[in-house]
Amino acid sequence: MMARFPYGRAPFWLLLLAVASVTARIATRRHDARRPDLVLVTFTDSHYQAYRRAVPAFERAHGVTVQIELSNWTPLRSRLQNAILAGTEVPDLAEVVEGSLGFFTRGPVRDIGVLDLTDRLRADGLTDRLVPSRLSLWSAGDRVYALPHDAHPVMLAYRRDLIEALGIDVRTLDTWEKFAAVGRRVTGDLDGDGVRDRYMLDLLASGDTALTTLIFQRGGRLFDRAGNVAFDSDAVAEVILWYLRQVQGPQKIAYDAGWGQSAAKAMTDGLVLFYLTPDWRSFQYETEVPWLRGKMALMPLPAWAPGGRRTSVWGGTGLMIMKATRNPELAWALAKYLYFDEASLGQRFAETNIVPVLKDAWARPELDAPNPYFSNQPIGRMYAELAPETPPVTSSPVDAVARAKLNEAFSRCLESYKQHGEVGLPQTIRAELARAATDVRRMADRNRALAEAEGTSPPNPRRRRRR
Repeated sequence: MMARFPYGRAPFWLLLLAVASVTARIATRRHDARRPDLVLVTFTDSHYQAYRRAVPAFERAHGVTVQIELSNWTPLRSRLQNAILAGTEVPDLAEVVEGSLGFFTRGPVRDIGVLDLTDRLRADGLTDRLVPSRLSLWSAGDRVYALPHDAHPVMLAYRRDLIEALGIDVRTLDTWEKFAAVGRRVTGDLDGDGVRDRYMLDLLASGDTALTTLIFQRGGRLFDRAGNVAFDSDAVAEVILWYLRQVQGPQKIAYDAGWGQSAAKAMTDGLVLFYLTPDWRSFQYETEVPWLRGKMALMPLPAWAPGGRRTSVWGGTGLMIMKATRNPELAWALAKYLYFDEASLGQRFAETNIVPVLKDAWARPELDAPNPYFSNQPIGRMYAELAPETPPVTSSPVDAVARAKLNEAFSRCLESYKQHGEVGLPQTIRAELARAATDVRRMADRNRALAEAEGTSPPNPRRRRRR
């Protein structure tokens, strides 16, 4: 063909390139014309797979097309923030992780790029049907900006076979004081080589999420209901003091088993007996350490005081609807279908062990099914019964800063404990918490001042009194 082209080789290839470019542009325009009616992006593979299975029924019922996309969380957050600020294309719905709502609700209310869902929840009668404590995680002020996906109550998973061999009745471990006392008895060097071979409890050496889980159980908060910094409190100081004594010093009962392979090794070898276990983590054990099937069991957390709360909360996912969506009503319908369809939630629990935030779904038979991995316990029913006790966690635009500063304060206290032991430890803890809280308050005040300058939020009474 090229030999018969009258203008030579170069013009022939330029012509082919031009034809290919035009064809590609036409194909792109056709693809744009077939843009899905809704696009939802998530950062969790298990959610991605579940939604792909659930969406075809929604598409048939509404005569629409829905595209589900999967992205890693860090680039997803950055792209969403940048796209909202620049006014460029965004997905219609996006799942976000615990502690991230503040990234999207900073500054004036009019600049928030996600829909306020408060009135929709009330109009559809959903507010009273959800675990109340979970709405605060996705609220800014008294307005809800994302739907809660999960309840995430926490229990203790333990090596049932080893605990029974040690003659421990877990029913007697109803307070952390009793738990630690038993831990001091069973933690130790079993073979006389100078190295401890068994620990009672898995706790992160850095504090981090394990520390905040215990703080929330104790009634401590990062922020109060009004969004003010609140972690420089007696409750938080008491938990840090207890935590330090378990991970360091002569009465140490805890070991940082880590995650993945290191945690699997610790569980398999019996190096650690008990593990803080939100509902989602129980499923990880089933998939990552399957050979312990039948040797594991679950129990409520010990309380901080007799008769106190026997659970906490760890983690959370929320679903935001973007203001820029072309189909807000359709997006709302999809959000309710994915998050609050009872039959789907029952099946989803069977596939993930995640307890739904919708209380109506707790009647599903899947939650009563015996779980062979956990010694045939009905773990769905156990988690669901604890879910109403999960403590509220308040969102804030400076949430990430608060968690980082709390970890920094914990690290300073840990170093002090290593060097000086118990001498002045309570005073050190309070001083470090006060310093960290002051830093976070400065950042919180900057964000609040911006909103007040724009006239979009009520003045902060604490700031007025200070003037």
